[in-house]
This record gives sequence, C-alpha cells and structure tokens, in this order.
Amino acid sequence: MRTRIAALIAGGALLAFAYVMPGARRQFMQDVISWDETPSEPVALPAGIGPGMTPAPRVRVILIDGLAESTAETLPSWSALCKRGIALRVDVGFPTVSLPVQVSLWTGRTQQQTGIVFRSDRPLVPPLANSIPAQVPGSRVVAESHGYIVRSVGFADAKPAAIDAEHPAKDADIETWRETAWLPAAREAVASDARLAFVHVLRVDTWGHRKGRDSDEYRKAASEADAIVAELVALAPDARWFLLSDHGHLARGGHGGEEPFVRQVQHCIIGPDLAPASGGLVHLVDISRAIADSVGATLDRDSRARPLSVAMRLPLGIDDAVPPLPLGIGALAIFVVALGITGSMFGVRRWWVAPWWFVVACMLLVFVRGEPTMSKPMVYARESILDVFDFDRRLMLRSWLAALPIAAASTWFGLARLPLWRVLVAQLALPLTVLAASITACAGWDALFGAEVAPVVPHYTAYTSALMLITAHGSAVIALSVLARTAHSAFGQRRRAETPRSAPSGE
Repeated sequence: MRTRIAALIAGGALLAFAYVMPGARRQFMQDVISWDETPSEPVALPAGIGPGMTPAPRVRVILIDGLAESTAETLPSWSALCKRGIALRVDVGFPTVSLPVQVSLWTGRTQQQTGIVFRSDRPLVPPLANSIPAQVPGSRVVAESHGYIVRSVGFADAKPAAIDAEHPAKDADIETWRETAWLPAAREAVASDARLAFVHVLRVDTWGHRKGRDSDEYRKAASEADAIVAELVALAPDARWFLLSDHGHLARGGHGGEEPFVRQVQHCIIGPDLAPASGGLVHLVDISRAIADSVGATLDRDSRARPLSVAMRLPLGIDDAVPPLPLGIGALAIFVVALGITGSMFGVRRWWVAPWWFVVACMLLVFVRGEPTMSKPMVYARESILDVFDFDRRLMLRSWLAALPIAAASTWFGLARLPLWRVLVAQLALPLTVLAASITACAGWDALFGAEVAPVVPHYTAYTSALMLITAHGSAVIALSVLARTAHSAFGQRRRAETPRSAPSGE
C-alpha cells in the first residue's frame, strides 16, 4: 500500500511539473525579449595605439537592417561604393538584435556594457542622453519603419514620430509614411546641412523574417535597398558615408543568436578624403569610434572602442566578440551536471533503465531542427501538445516525440524489477540537472522567480527554452507510466483462490 501511495504522489508531482513547465518557459522567453540585464564587463579587444579618423564637415550613415554579408557582396552599387573606400568585416557582438546593436553603435559600448539585450517593441524612454547623435546639434535620422529604434538613441530630429506619448513604440500614420513619405524625408535629410544624418532601411529585414535570407523576396528587397543607397549617396557626394548593416539572417529567416554569419556583416566607409583600403574583422564599437571621430563626439570612458587604424591592424578572431561564460557560473553549471550523472549512475542497475529517452530527444532535436540558438523562431514560439497536429507549424516538440516511447518503456519495465525511487532517479536525475545547469549558465533563476531581468547568454538561453519542453514532456510520459503500472499492479492481477477449508469433524 505504501508503495502505491508513493507512486501516486510521484506521478501527481511529475504531472504538475509537466503542466507548469511550458508556462514557465513562455514567461522565461517573455523576460528574454522584454527586460534588460545587469550591465557587465565587455569582451576584451586587442589594444594598441594609433590615429583615429579625421573630422568631416558632413557625415552620413545608412544602415540596411538585416543585410547579410553574403548578400551585400552581390549588390552592384554597394560593392562599387565599397571599392572606393574602406571595406571592413564587422562583428556586431551578441545578441544580434536591432535595438541593442544600434545602442552599441551610437554609444561605443557593447550590449553587455549597456545591459540592453533585446527590448522587443520597448523603446528607451527617455532616449540616450550621451550618445554620439545627442552630442551633435541638429542631428537627424529617418527610418523606413520601426521608428522606436532610432527614437531611442538620441537624435535631435527623429522620424517617423511616435503616434503619441502613451504609445512610444508605435509609429504615426505608418502606412502612408512607408509608402510615400519616408524616402523623400531621407533625401532631404542627407542633402541638408546637418553635420550628422542617418537613414535606417528596414525592408530587407522585414522580408528576412517573413521568407528568409535565401528567398527571392529578400534578394529583391536587398536590390531595392541597393538602389536607395546609390541614390542617397549621389545627393551628398562630398560627405563621409558609412554604409552599415546590423546583422544577417538565417537561410529561413531569423536573427538574434551567436552564429558567425549572423553576427559578422560588411561595412564600408567612403569619402573624398579616404583612399581605398580593406581590413580584417573589427568590432562594431570600432565603427562607433570612427563615427565619433568624424563628428567630433566623445565616447564614454568605459568604451573599449579602438581607433580605426588600430582595429584594422589588430583584427578579431572569429568568436572574439562573443561574451564568454563567467568562470564561476560555468564551474557551478558543470557541478550540477556532474550531480545528475552521478544520480543517474546510482539509480541505474540495468543499462536499459538509463535515461536514453533524454539523449535521443536531444539528438533528434539537433538532427531535425538544428542546434537551438536565439536566431531561430522555434526558441521563442509558444508550443502546446495539441499543436503537434498542426502540420503548418515547424515545432520543436514534433522532433523529439519519437523518443518519448523509450521513456514509457523504460519506466514500465523498470518498475517490474526495481524500486520506484530508483527508476525515477535513473530516468530524471540527468534531464533535470542538465536543465538546472542550463538555467544556471544563463543566469535565469531570478527570471523564473519573477525578477524583471533578461537572462540572455550565448547558447544557454536558447538551450534552456528547448530543455524546458523536453523535460516537461518526458516527465509527463514517465508519470503516466508510473500511474499505469500502479493501476495494473492494483487491479490487473487476479485474486488468488482461497485454500479450501476442511469440513468440521462430525459432519
């Protein structure tokens, strides 16, 4: 009887965990895209001494949002302009999200220094006060859409305007603005006498999200943006021009993660006083320093931005711009996983009772959907078990469903030969501790317990999203197997026939 009560309690607890975890995951990912993180130390860049860029009377910046390096290389006007000036490969850092990248661009501080790591549809109110454009009187910016991004970084004149003060993320009359008004406004801004003017082109990123980098729509939008660049540069041929991108895109669409082809993009600086040159990989904050030098602005003292001559002489390695996992947190996460491995080994008496379902589920996820990263929409998507029947959606959970019968079989047959506690430890110690280690690595515990903080860390934030679902589904299957086995043992066996009693003597 005690064993059956323990099984009912364990099964109920696991079902409760499986019910709660998908909701906790949704809230976890909402925290990722909503809040800021605690500012921390930036990545270390190779240091050196050298001259910065000379000041220029007029500086013009065009940023084509979402323009991948591989696509930029195919654009005729862009490529021709880059051959006239300084062509650079630039690592924008992590995460590869437009608002934090632009904050980094206009402050010279990395995403880790600012703490601004996502902020989906959440502008900075008030805007940045000590950014590069805030130091340039009369600075102007025109954005094709999503004006909250450029309204956040401190330009004196930012268009489009917000719809009202209560909705700072919404652009006023956005359809008319996009269709007929924004490009004339961009032409007027770059042709003006303003010392600093900035144009933000969004159409490439829009189609990158909708159709992906490999789509015809994305390539068409990039071609349109290329024509816009050529037209705008022709309006101010004597200005110093910075041609920029803030991130690339996955082949099927998406950005935000640490993939090199998403982080690393092409930038060019052209002007009548600049000789053609090219360099290795530099950091986005080095471009910030070049813009600041060009307009006479000063970056914060904690900026790690280098003079362009130094950055070109001391290029970065392929992953030097990715913030490393702090040693203490990494050691703690490894310790937690070690506990899980030890627990599983202690619980496993037969090889087939090991948590093979978890191993197979993780392998299937990577094989079918690829490694989870913050660039992949599946990491953010709300997933319900009922969605498995919606074949129009590309879900994570559909990739590992084939592993769940393994959990059911191991639990069912394990309970026939081993105590309940040993089977549960064997099946769940490793999955739960791997999940705990991933949450630890991305500093996600505070977010799970209600703090308004973004747990954004390369690799581990995305892994946590997937592991929350895997452990929830595995726990549900194990719980149902425990309850089914308990019911079978209670009701599925025939009662033994009673031994016939001898008739009383004398009858």
